[in-house]
Amino acid sequence: MVFMKGAWTFSLFFGVCAWALAPTAWAQEAVSDLTRCEKSFGKEAVSNTIETCRLELTGPVTQPRRIKILETLGKAYLAQNEADLAISTWSEASQYSKLSREDQSAAESWTRLQVLIGQTYAQVNQTERAESHFKKTLNTVEQVVGRYSLPAGMVQDALGSYYALQNKPAEAEAAFKRSRIVYEIRLGKTHARTLETRMNHAIGLLDMQKEQEAIESFRVLAEIINPLAQYKKEPIRAEILTFLGTLQMRSEKLAEAAKNYQTAFEVRQAAFGPNDIRTSQSLNNLGVVLYRAGDLKRAETALSRAYIIRADALGSQDPLTLSTQKNLQAVIAAQNAAKKVPAENEKRN
Repeated sequence: MVFMKGAWTFSLFFGVCAWALAPTAWAQEAVSDLTRCEKSFGKEAVSNTIETCRLELTGPVTQPRRIKILETLGKAYLAQNEADLAISTWSEASQYSKLSREDQSAAESWTRLQVLIGQTYAQVNQTERAESHFKKTLNTVEQVVGRYSLPAGMVQDALGSYYALQNKPAEAEAAFKRSRIVYEIRLGKTHARTLETRMNHAIGLLDMQKEQEAIESFRVLAEIINPLAQYKKEPIRAEILTFLGTLQMRSEKLAEAAKNYQTAFEVRQAAFGPNDIRTSQSLNNLGVVLYRAGDLKRAETALSRAYIIRADALGSQDPLTLSTQKNLQAVIAAQNAAKKVPAENEKRN
């Protein structure tokens, strides 16, 4: 589950691969099934999302929808760097879920909330508490619903990412292996969640400075997912291609990187809409690689769109907005410099 990553990043300025607190491989719900809170997250300013979520909780809502609202509210709090509020919100949400062998959906919901809590402890550098929380969650899940249950796979996946960030290769590899086994047994080798844990493993390789192994893993994943019709507009495809594109840009394979970033943008635009924060990430990435390749006009177009989306949703002083602004300023400066050269040559002649 990639909801947050203190993971490897690369950018012209602040970070091409900025990770938003948003689902990736999880199947996207129909818009009509989303709460107002969920619809707001990533499309409006975070403060507006928080207000929307709070208001929705005051009305009559079913228990499953209450859990979804609280989960999203916690993510919004974390986006404002309010980790304690996020954790307490997810703890409240978990009280409405139950860990039961008879109710798989509720068991996964409860486990997902515990994973978010553990990830947040890790993000605020409470590493011992994070590891303890993950291990306690895993022990509880294995006792109640089974060692090879999907909730157990979820926790193993999160543990793999945690150990990778702590640079504990043996522990990370063991956790990712167990997670992949669970998903392949339960769901099949090409299911989105199986592919996601393989993607998280590849990200973990980057966290552990094993870049060549990571490149090969992302390349294999792209070869698997690109031909599959069911993933044509699925966010996990965009995530895989984004990481692969960034690695290609590091290796100066700019044409290949631009192609993958372009596809990732098209996928996210179809999945989330043209004005979503996640769509803006792909536009920012595309603008950076086009700038590097010297295609300044297209770079300006992509970065201008990314800047508008981020400024509207996050505000002009948000780090993501500022990073895109600096990228755009670099493109405009390069355009102005290119214009000066012919003028100076003409003046000499």
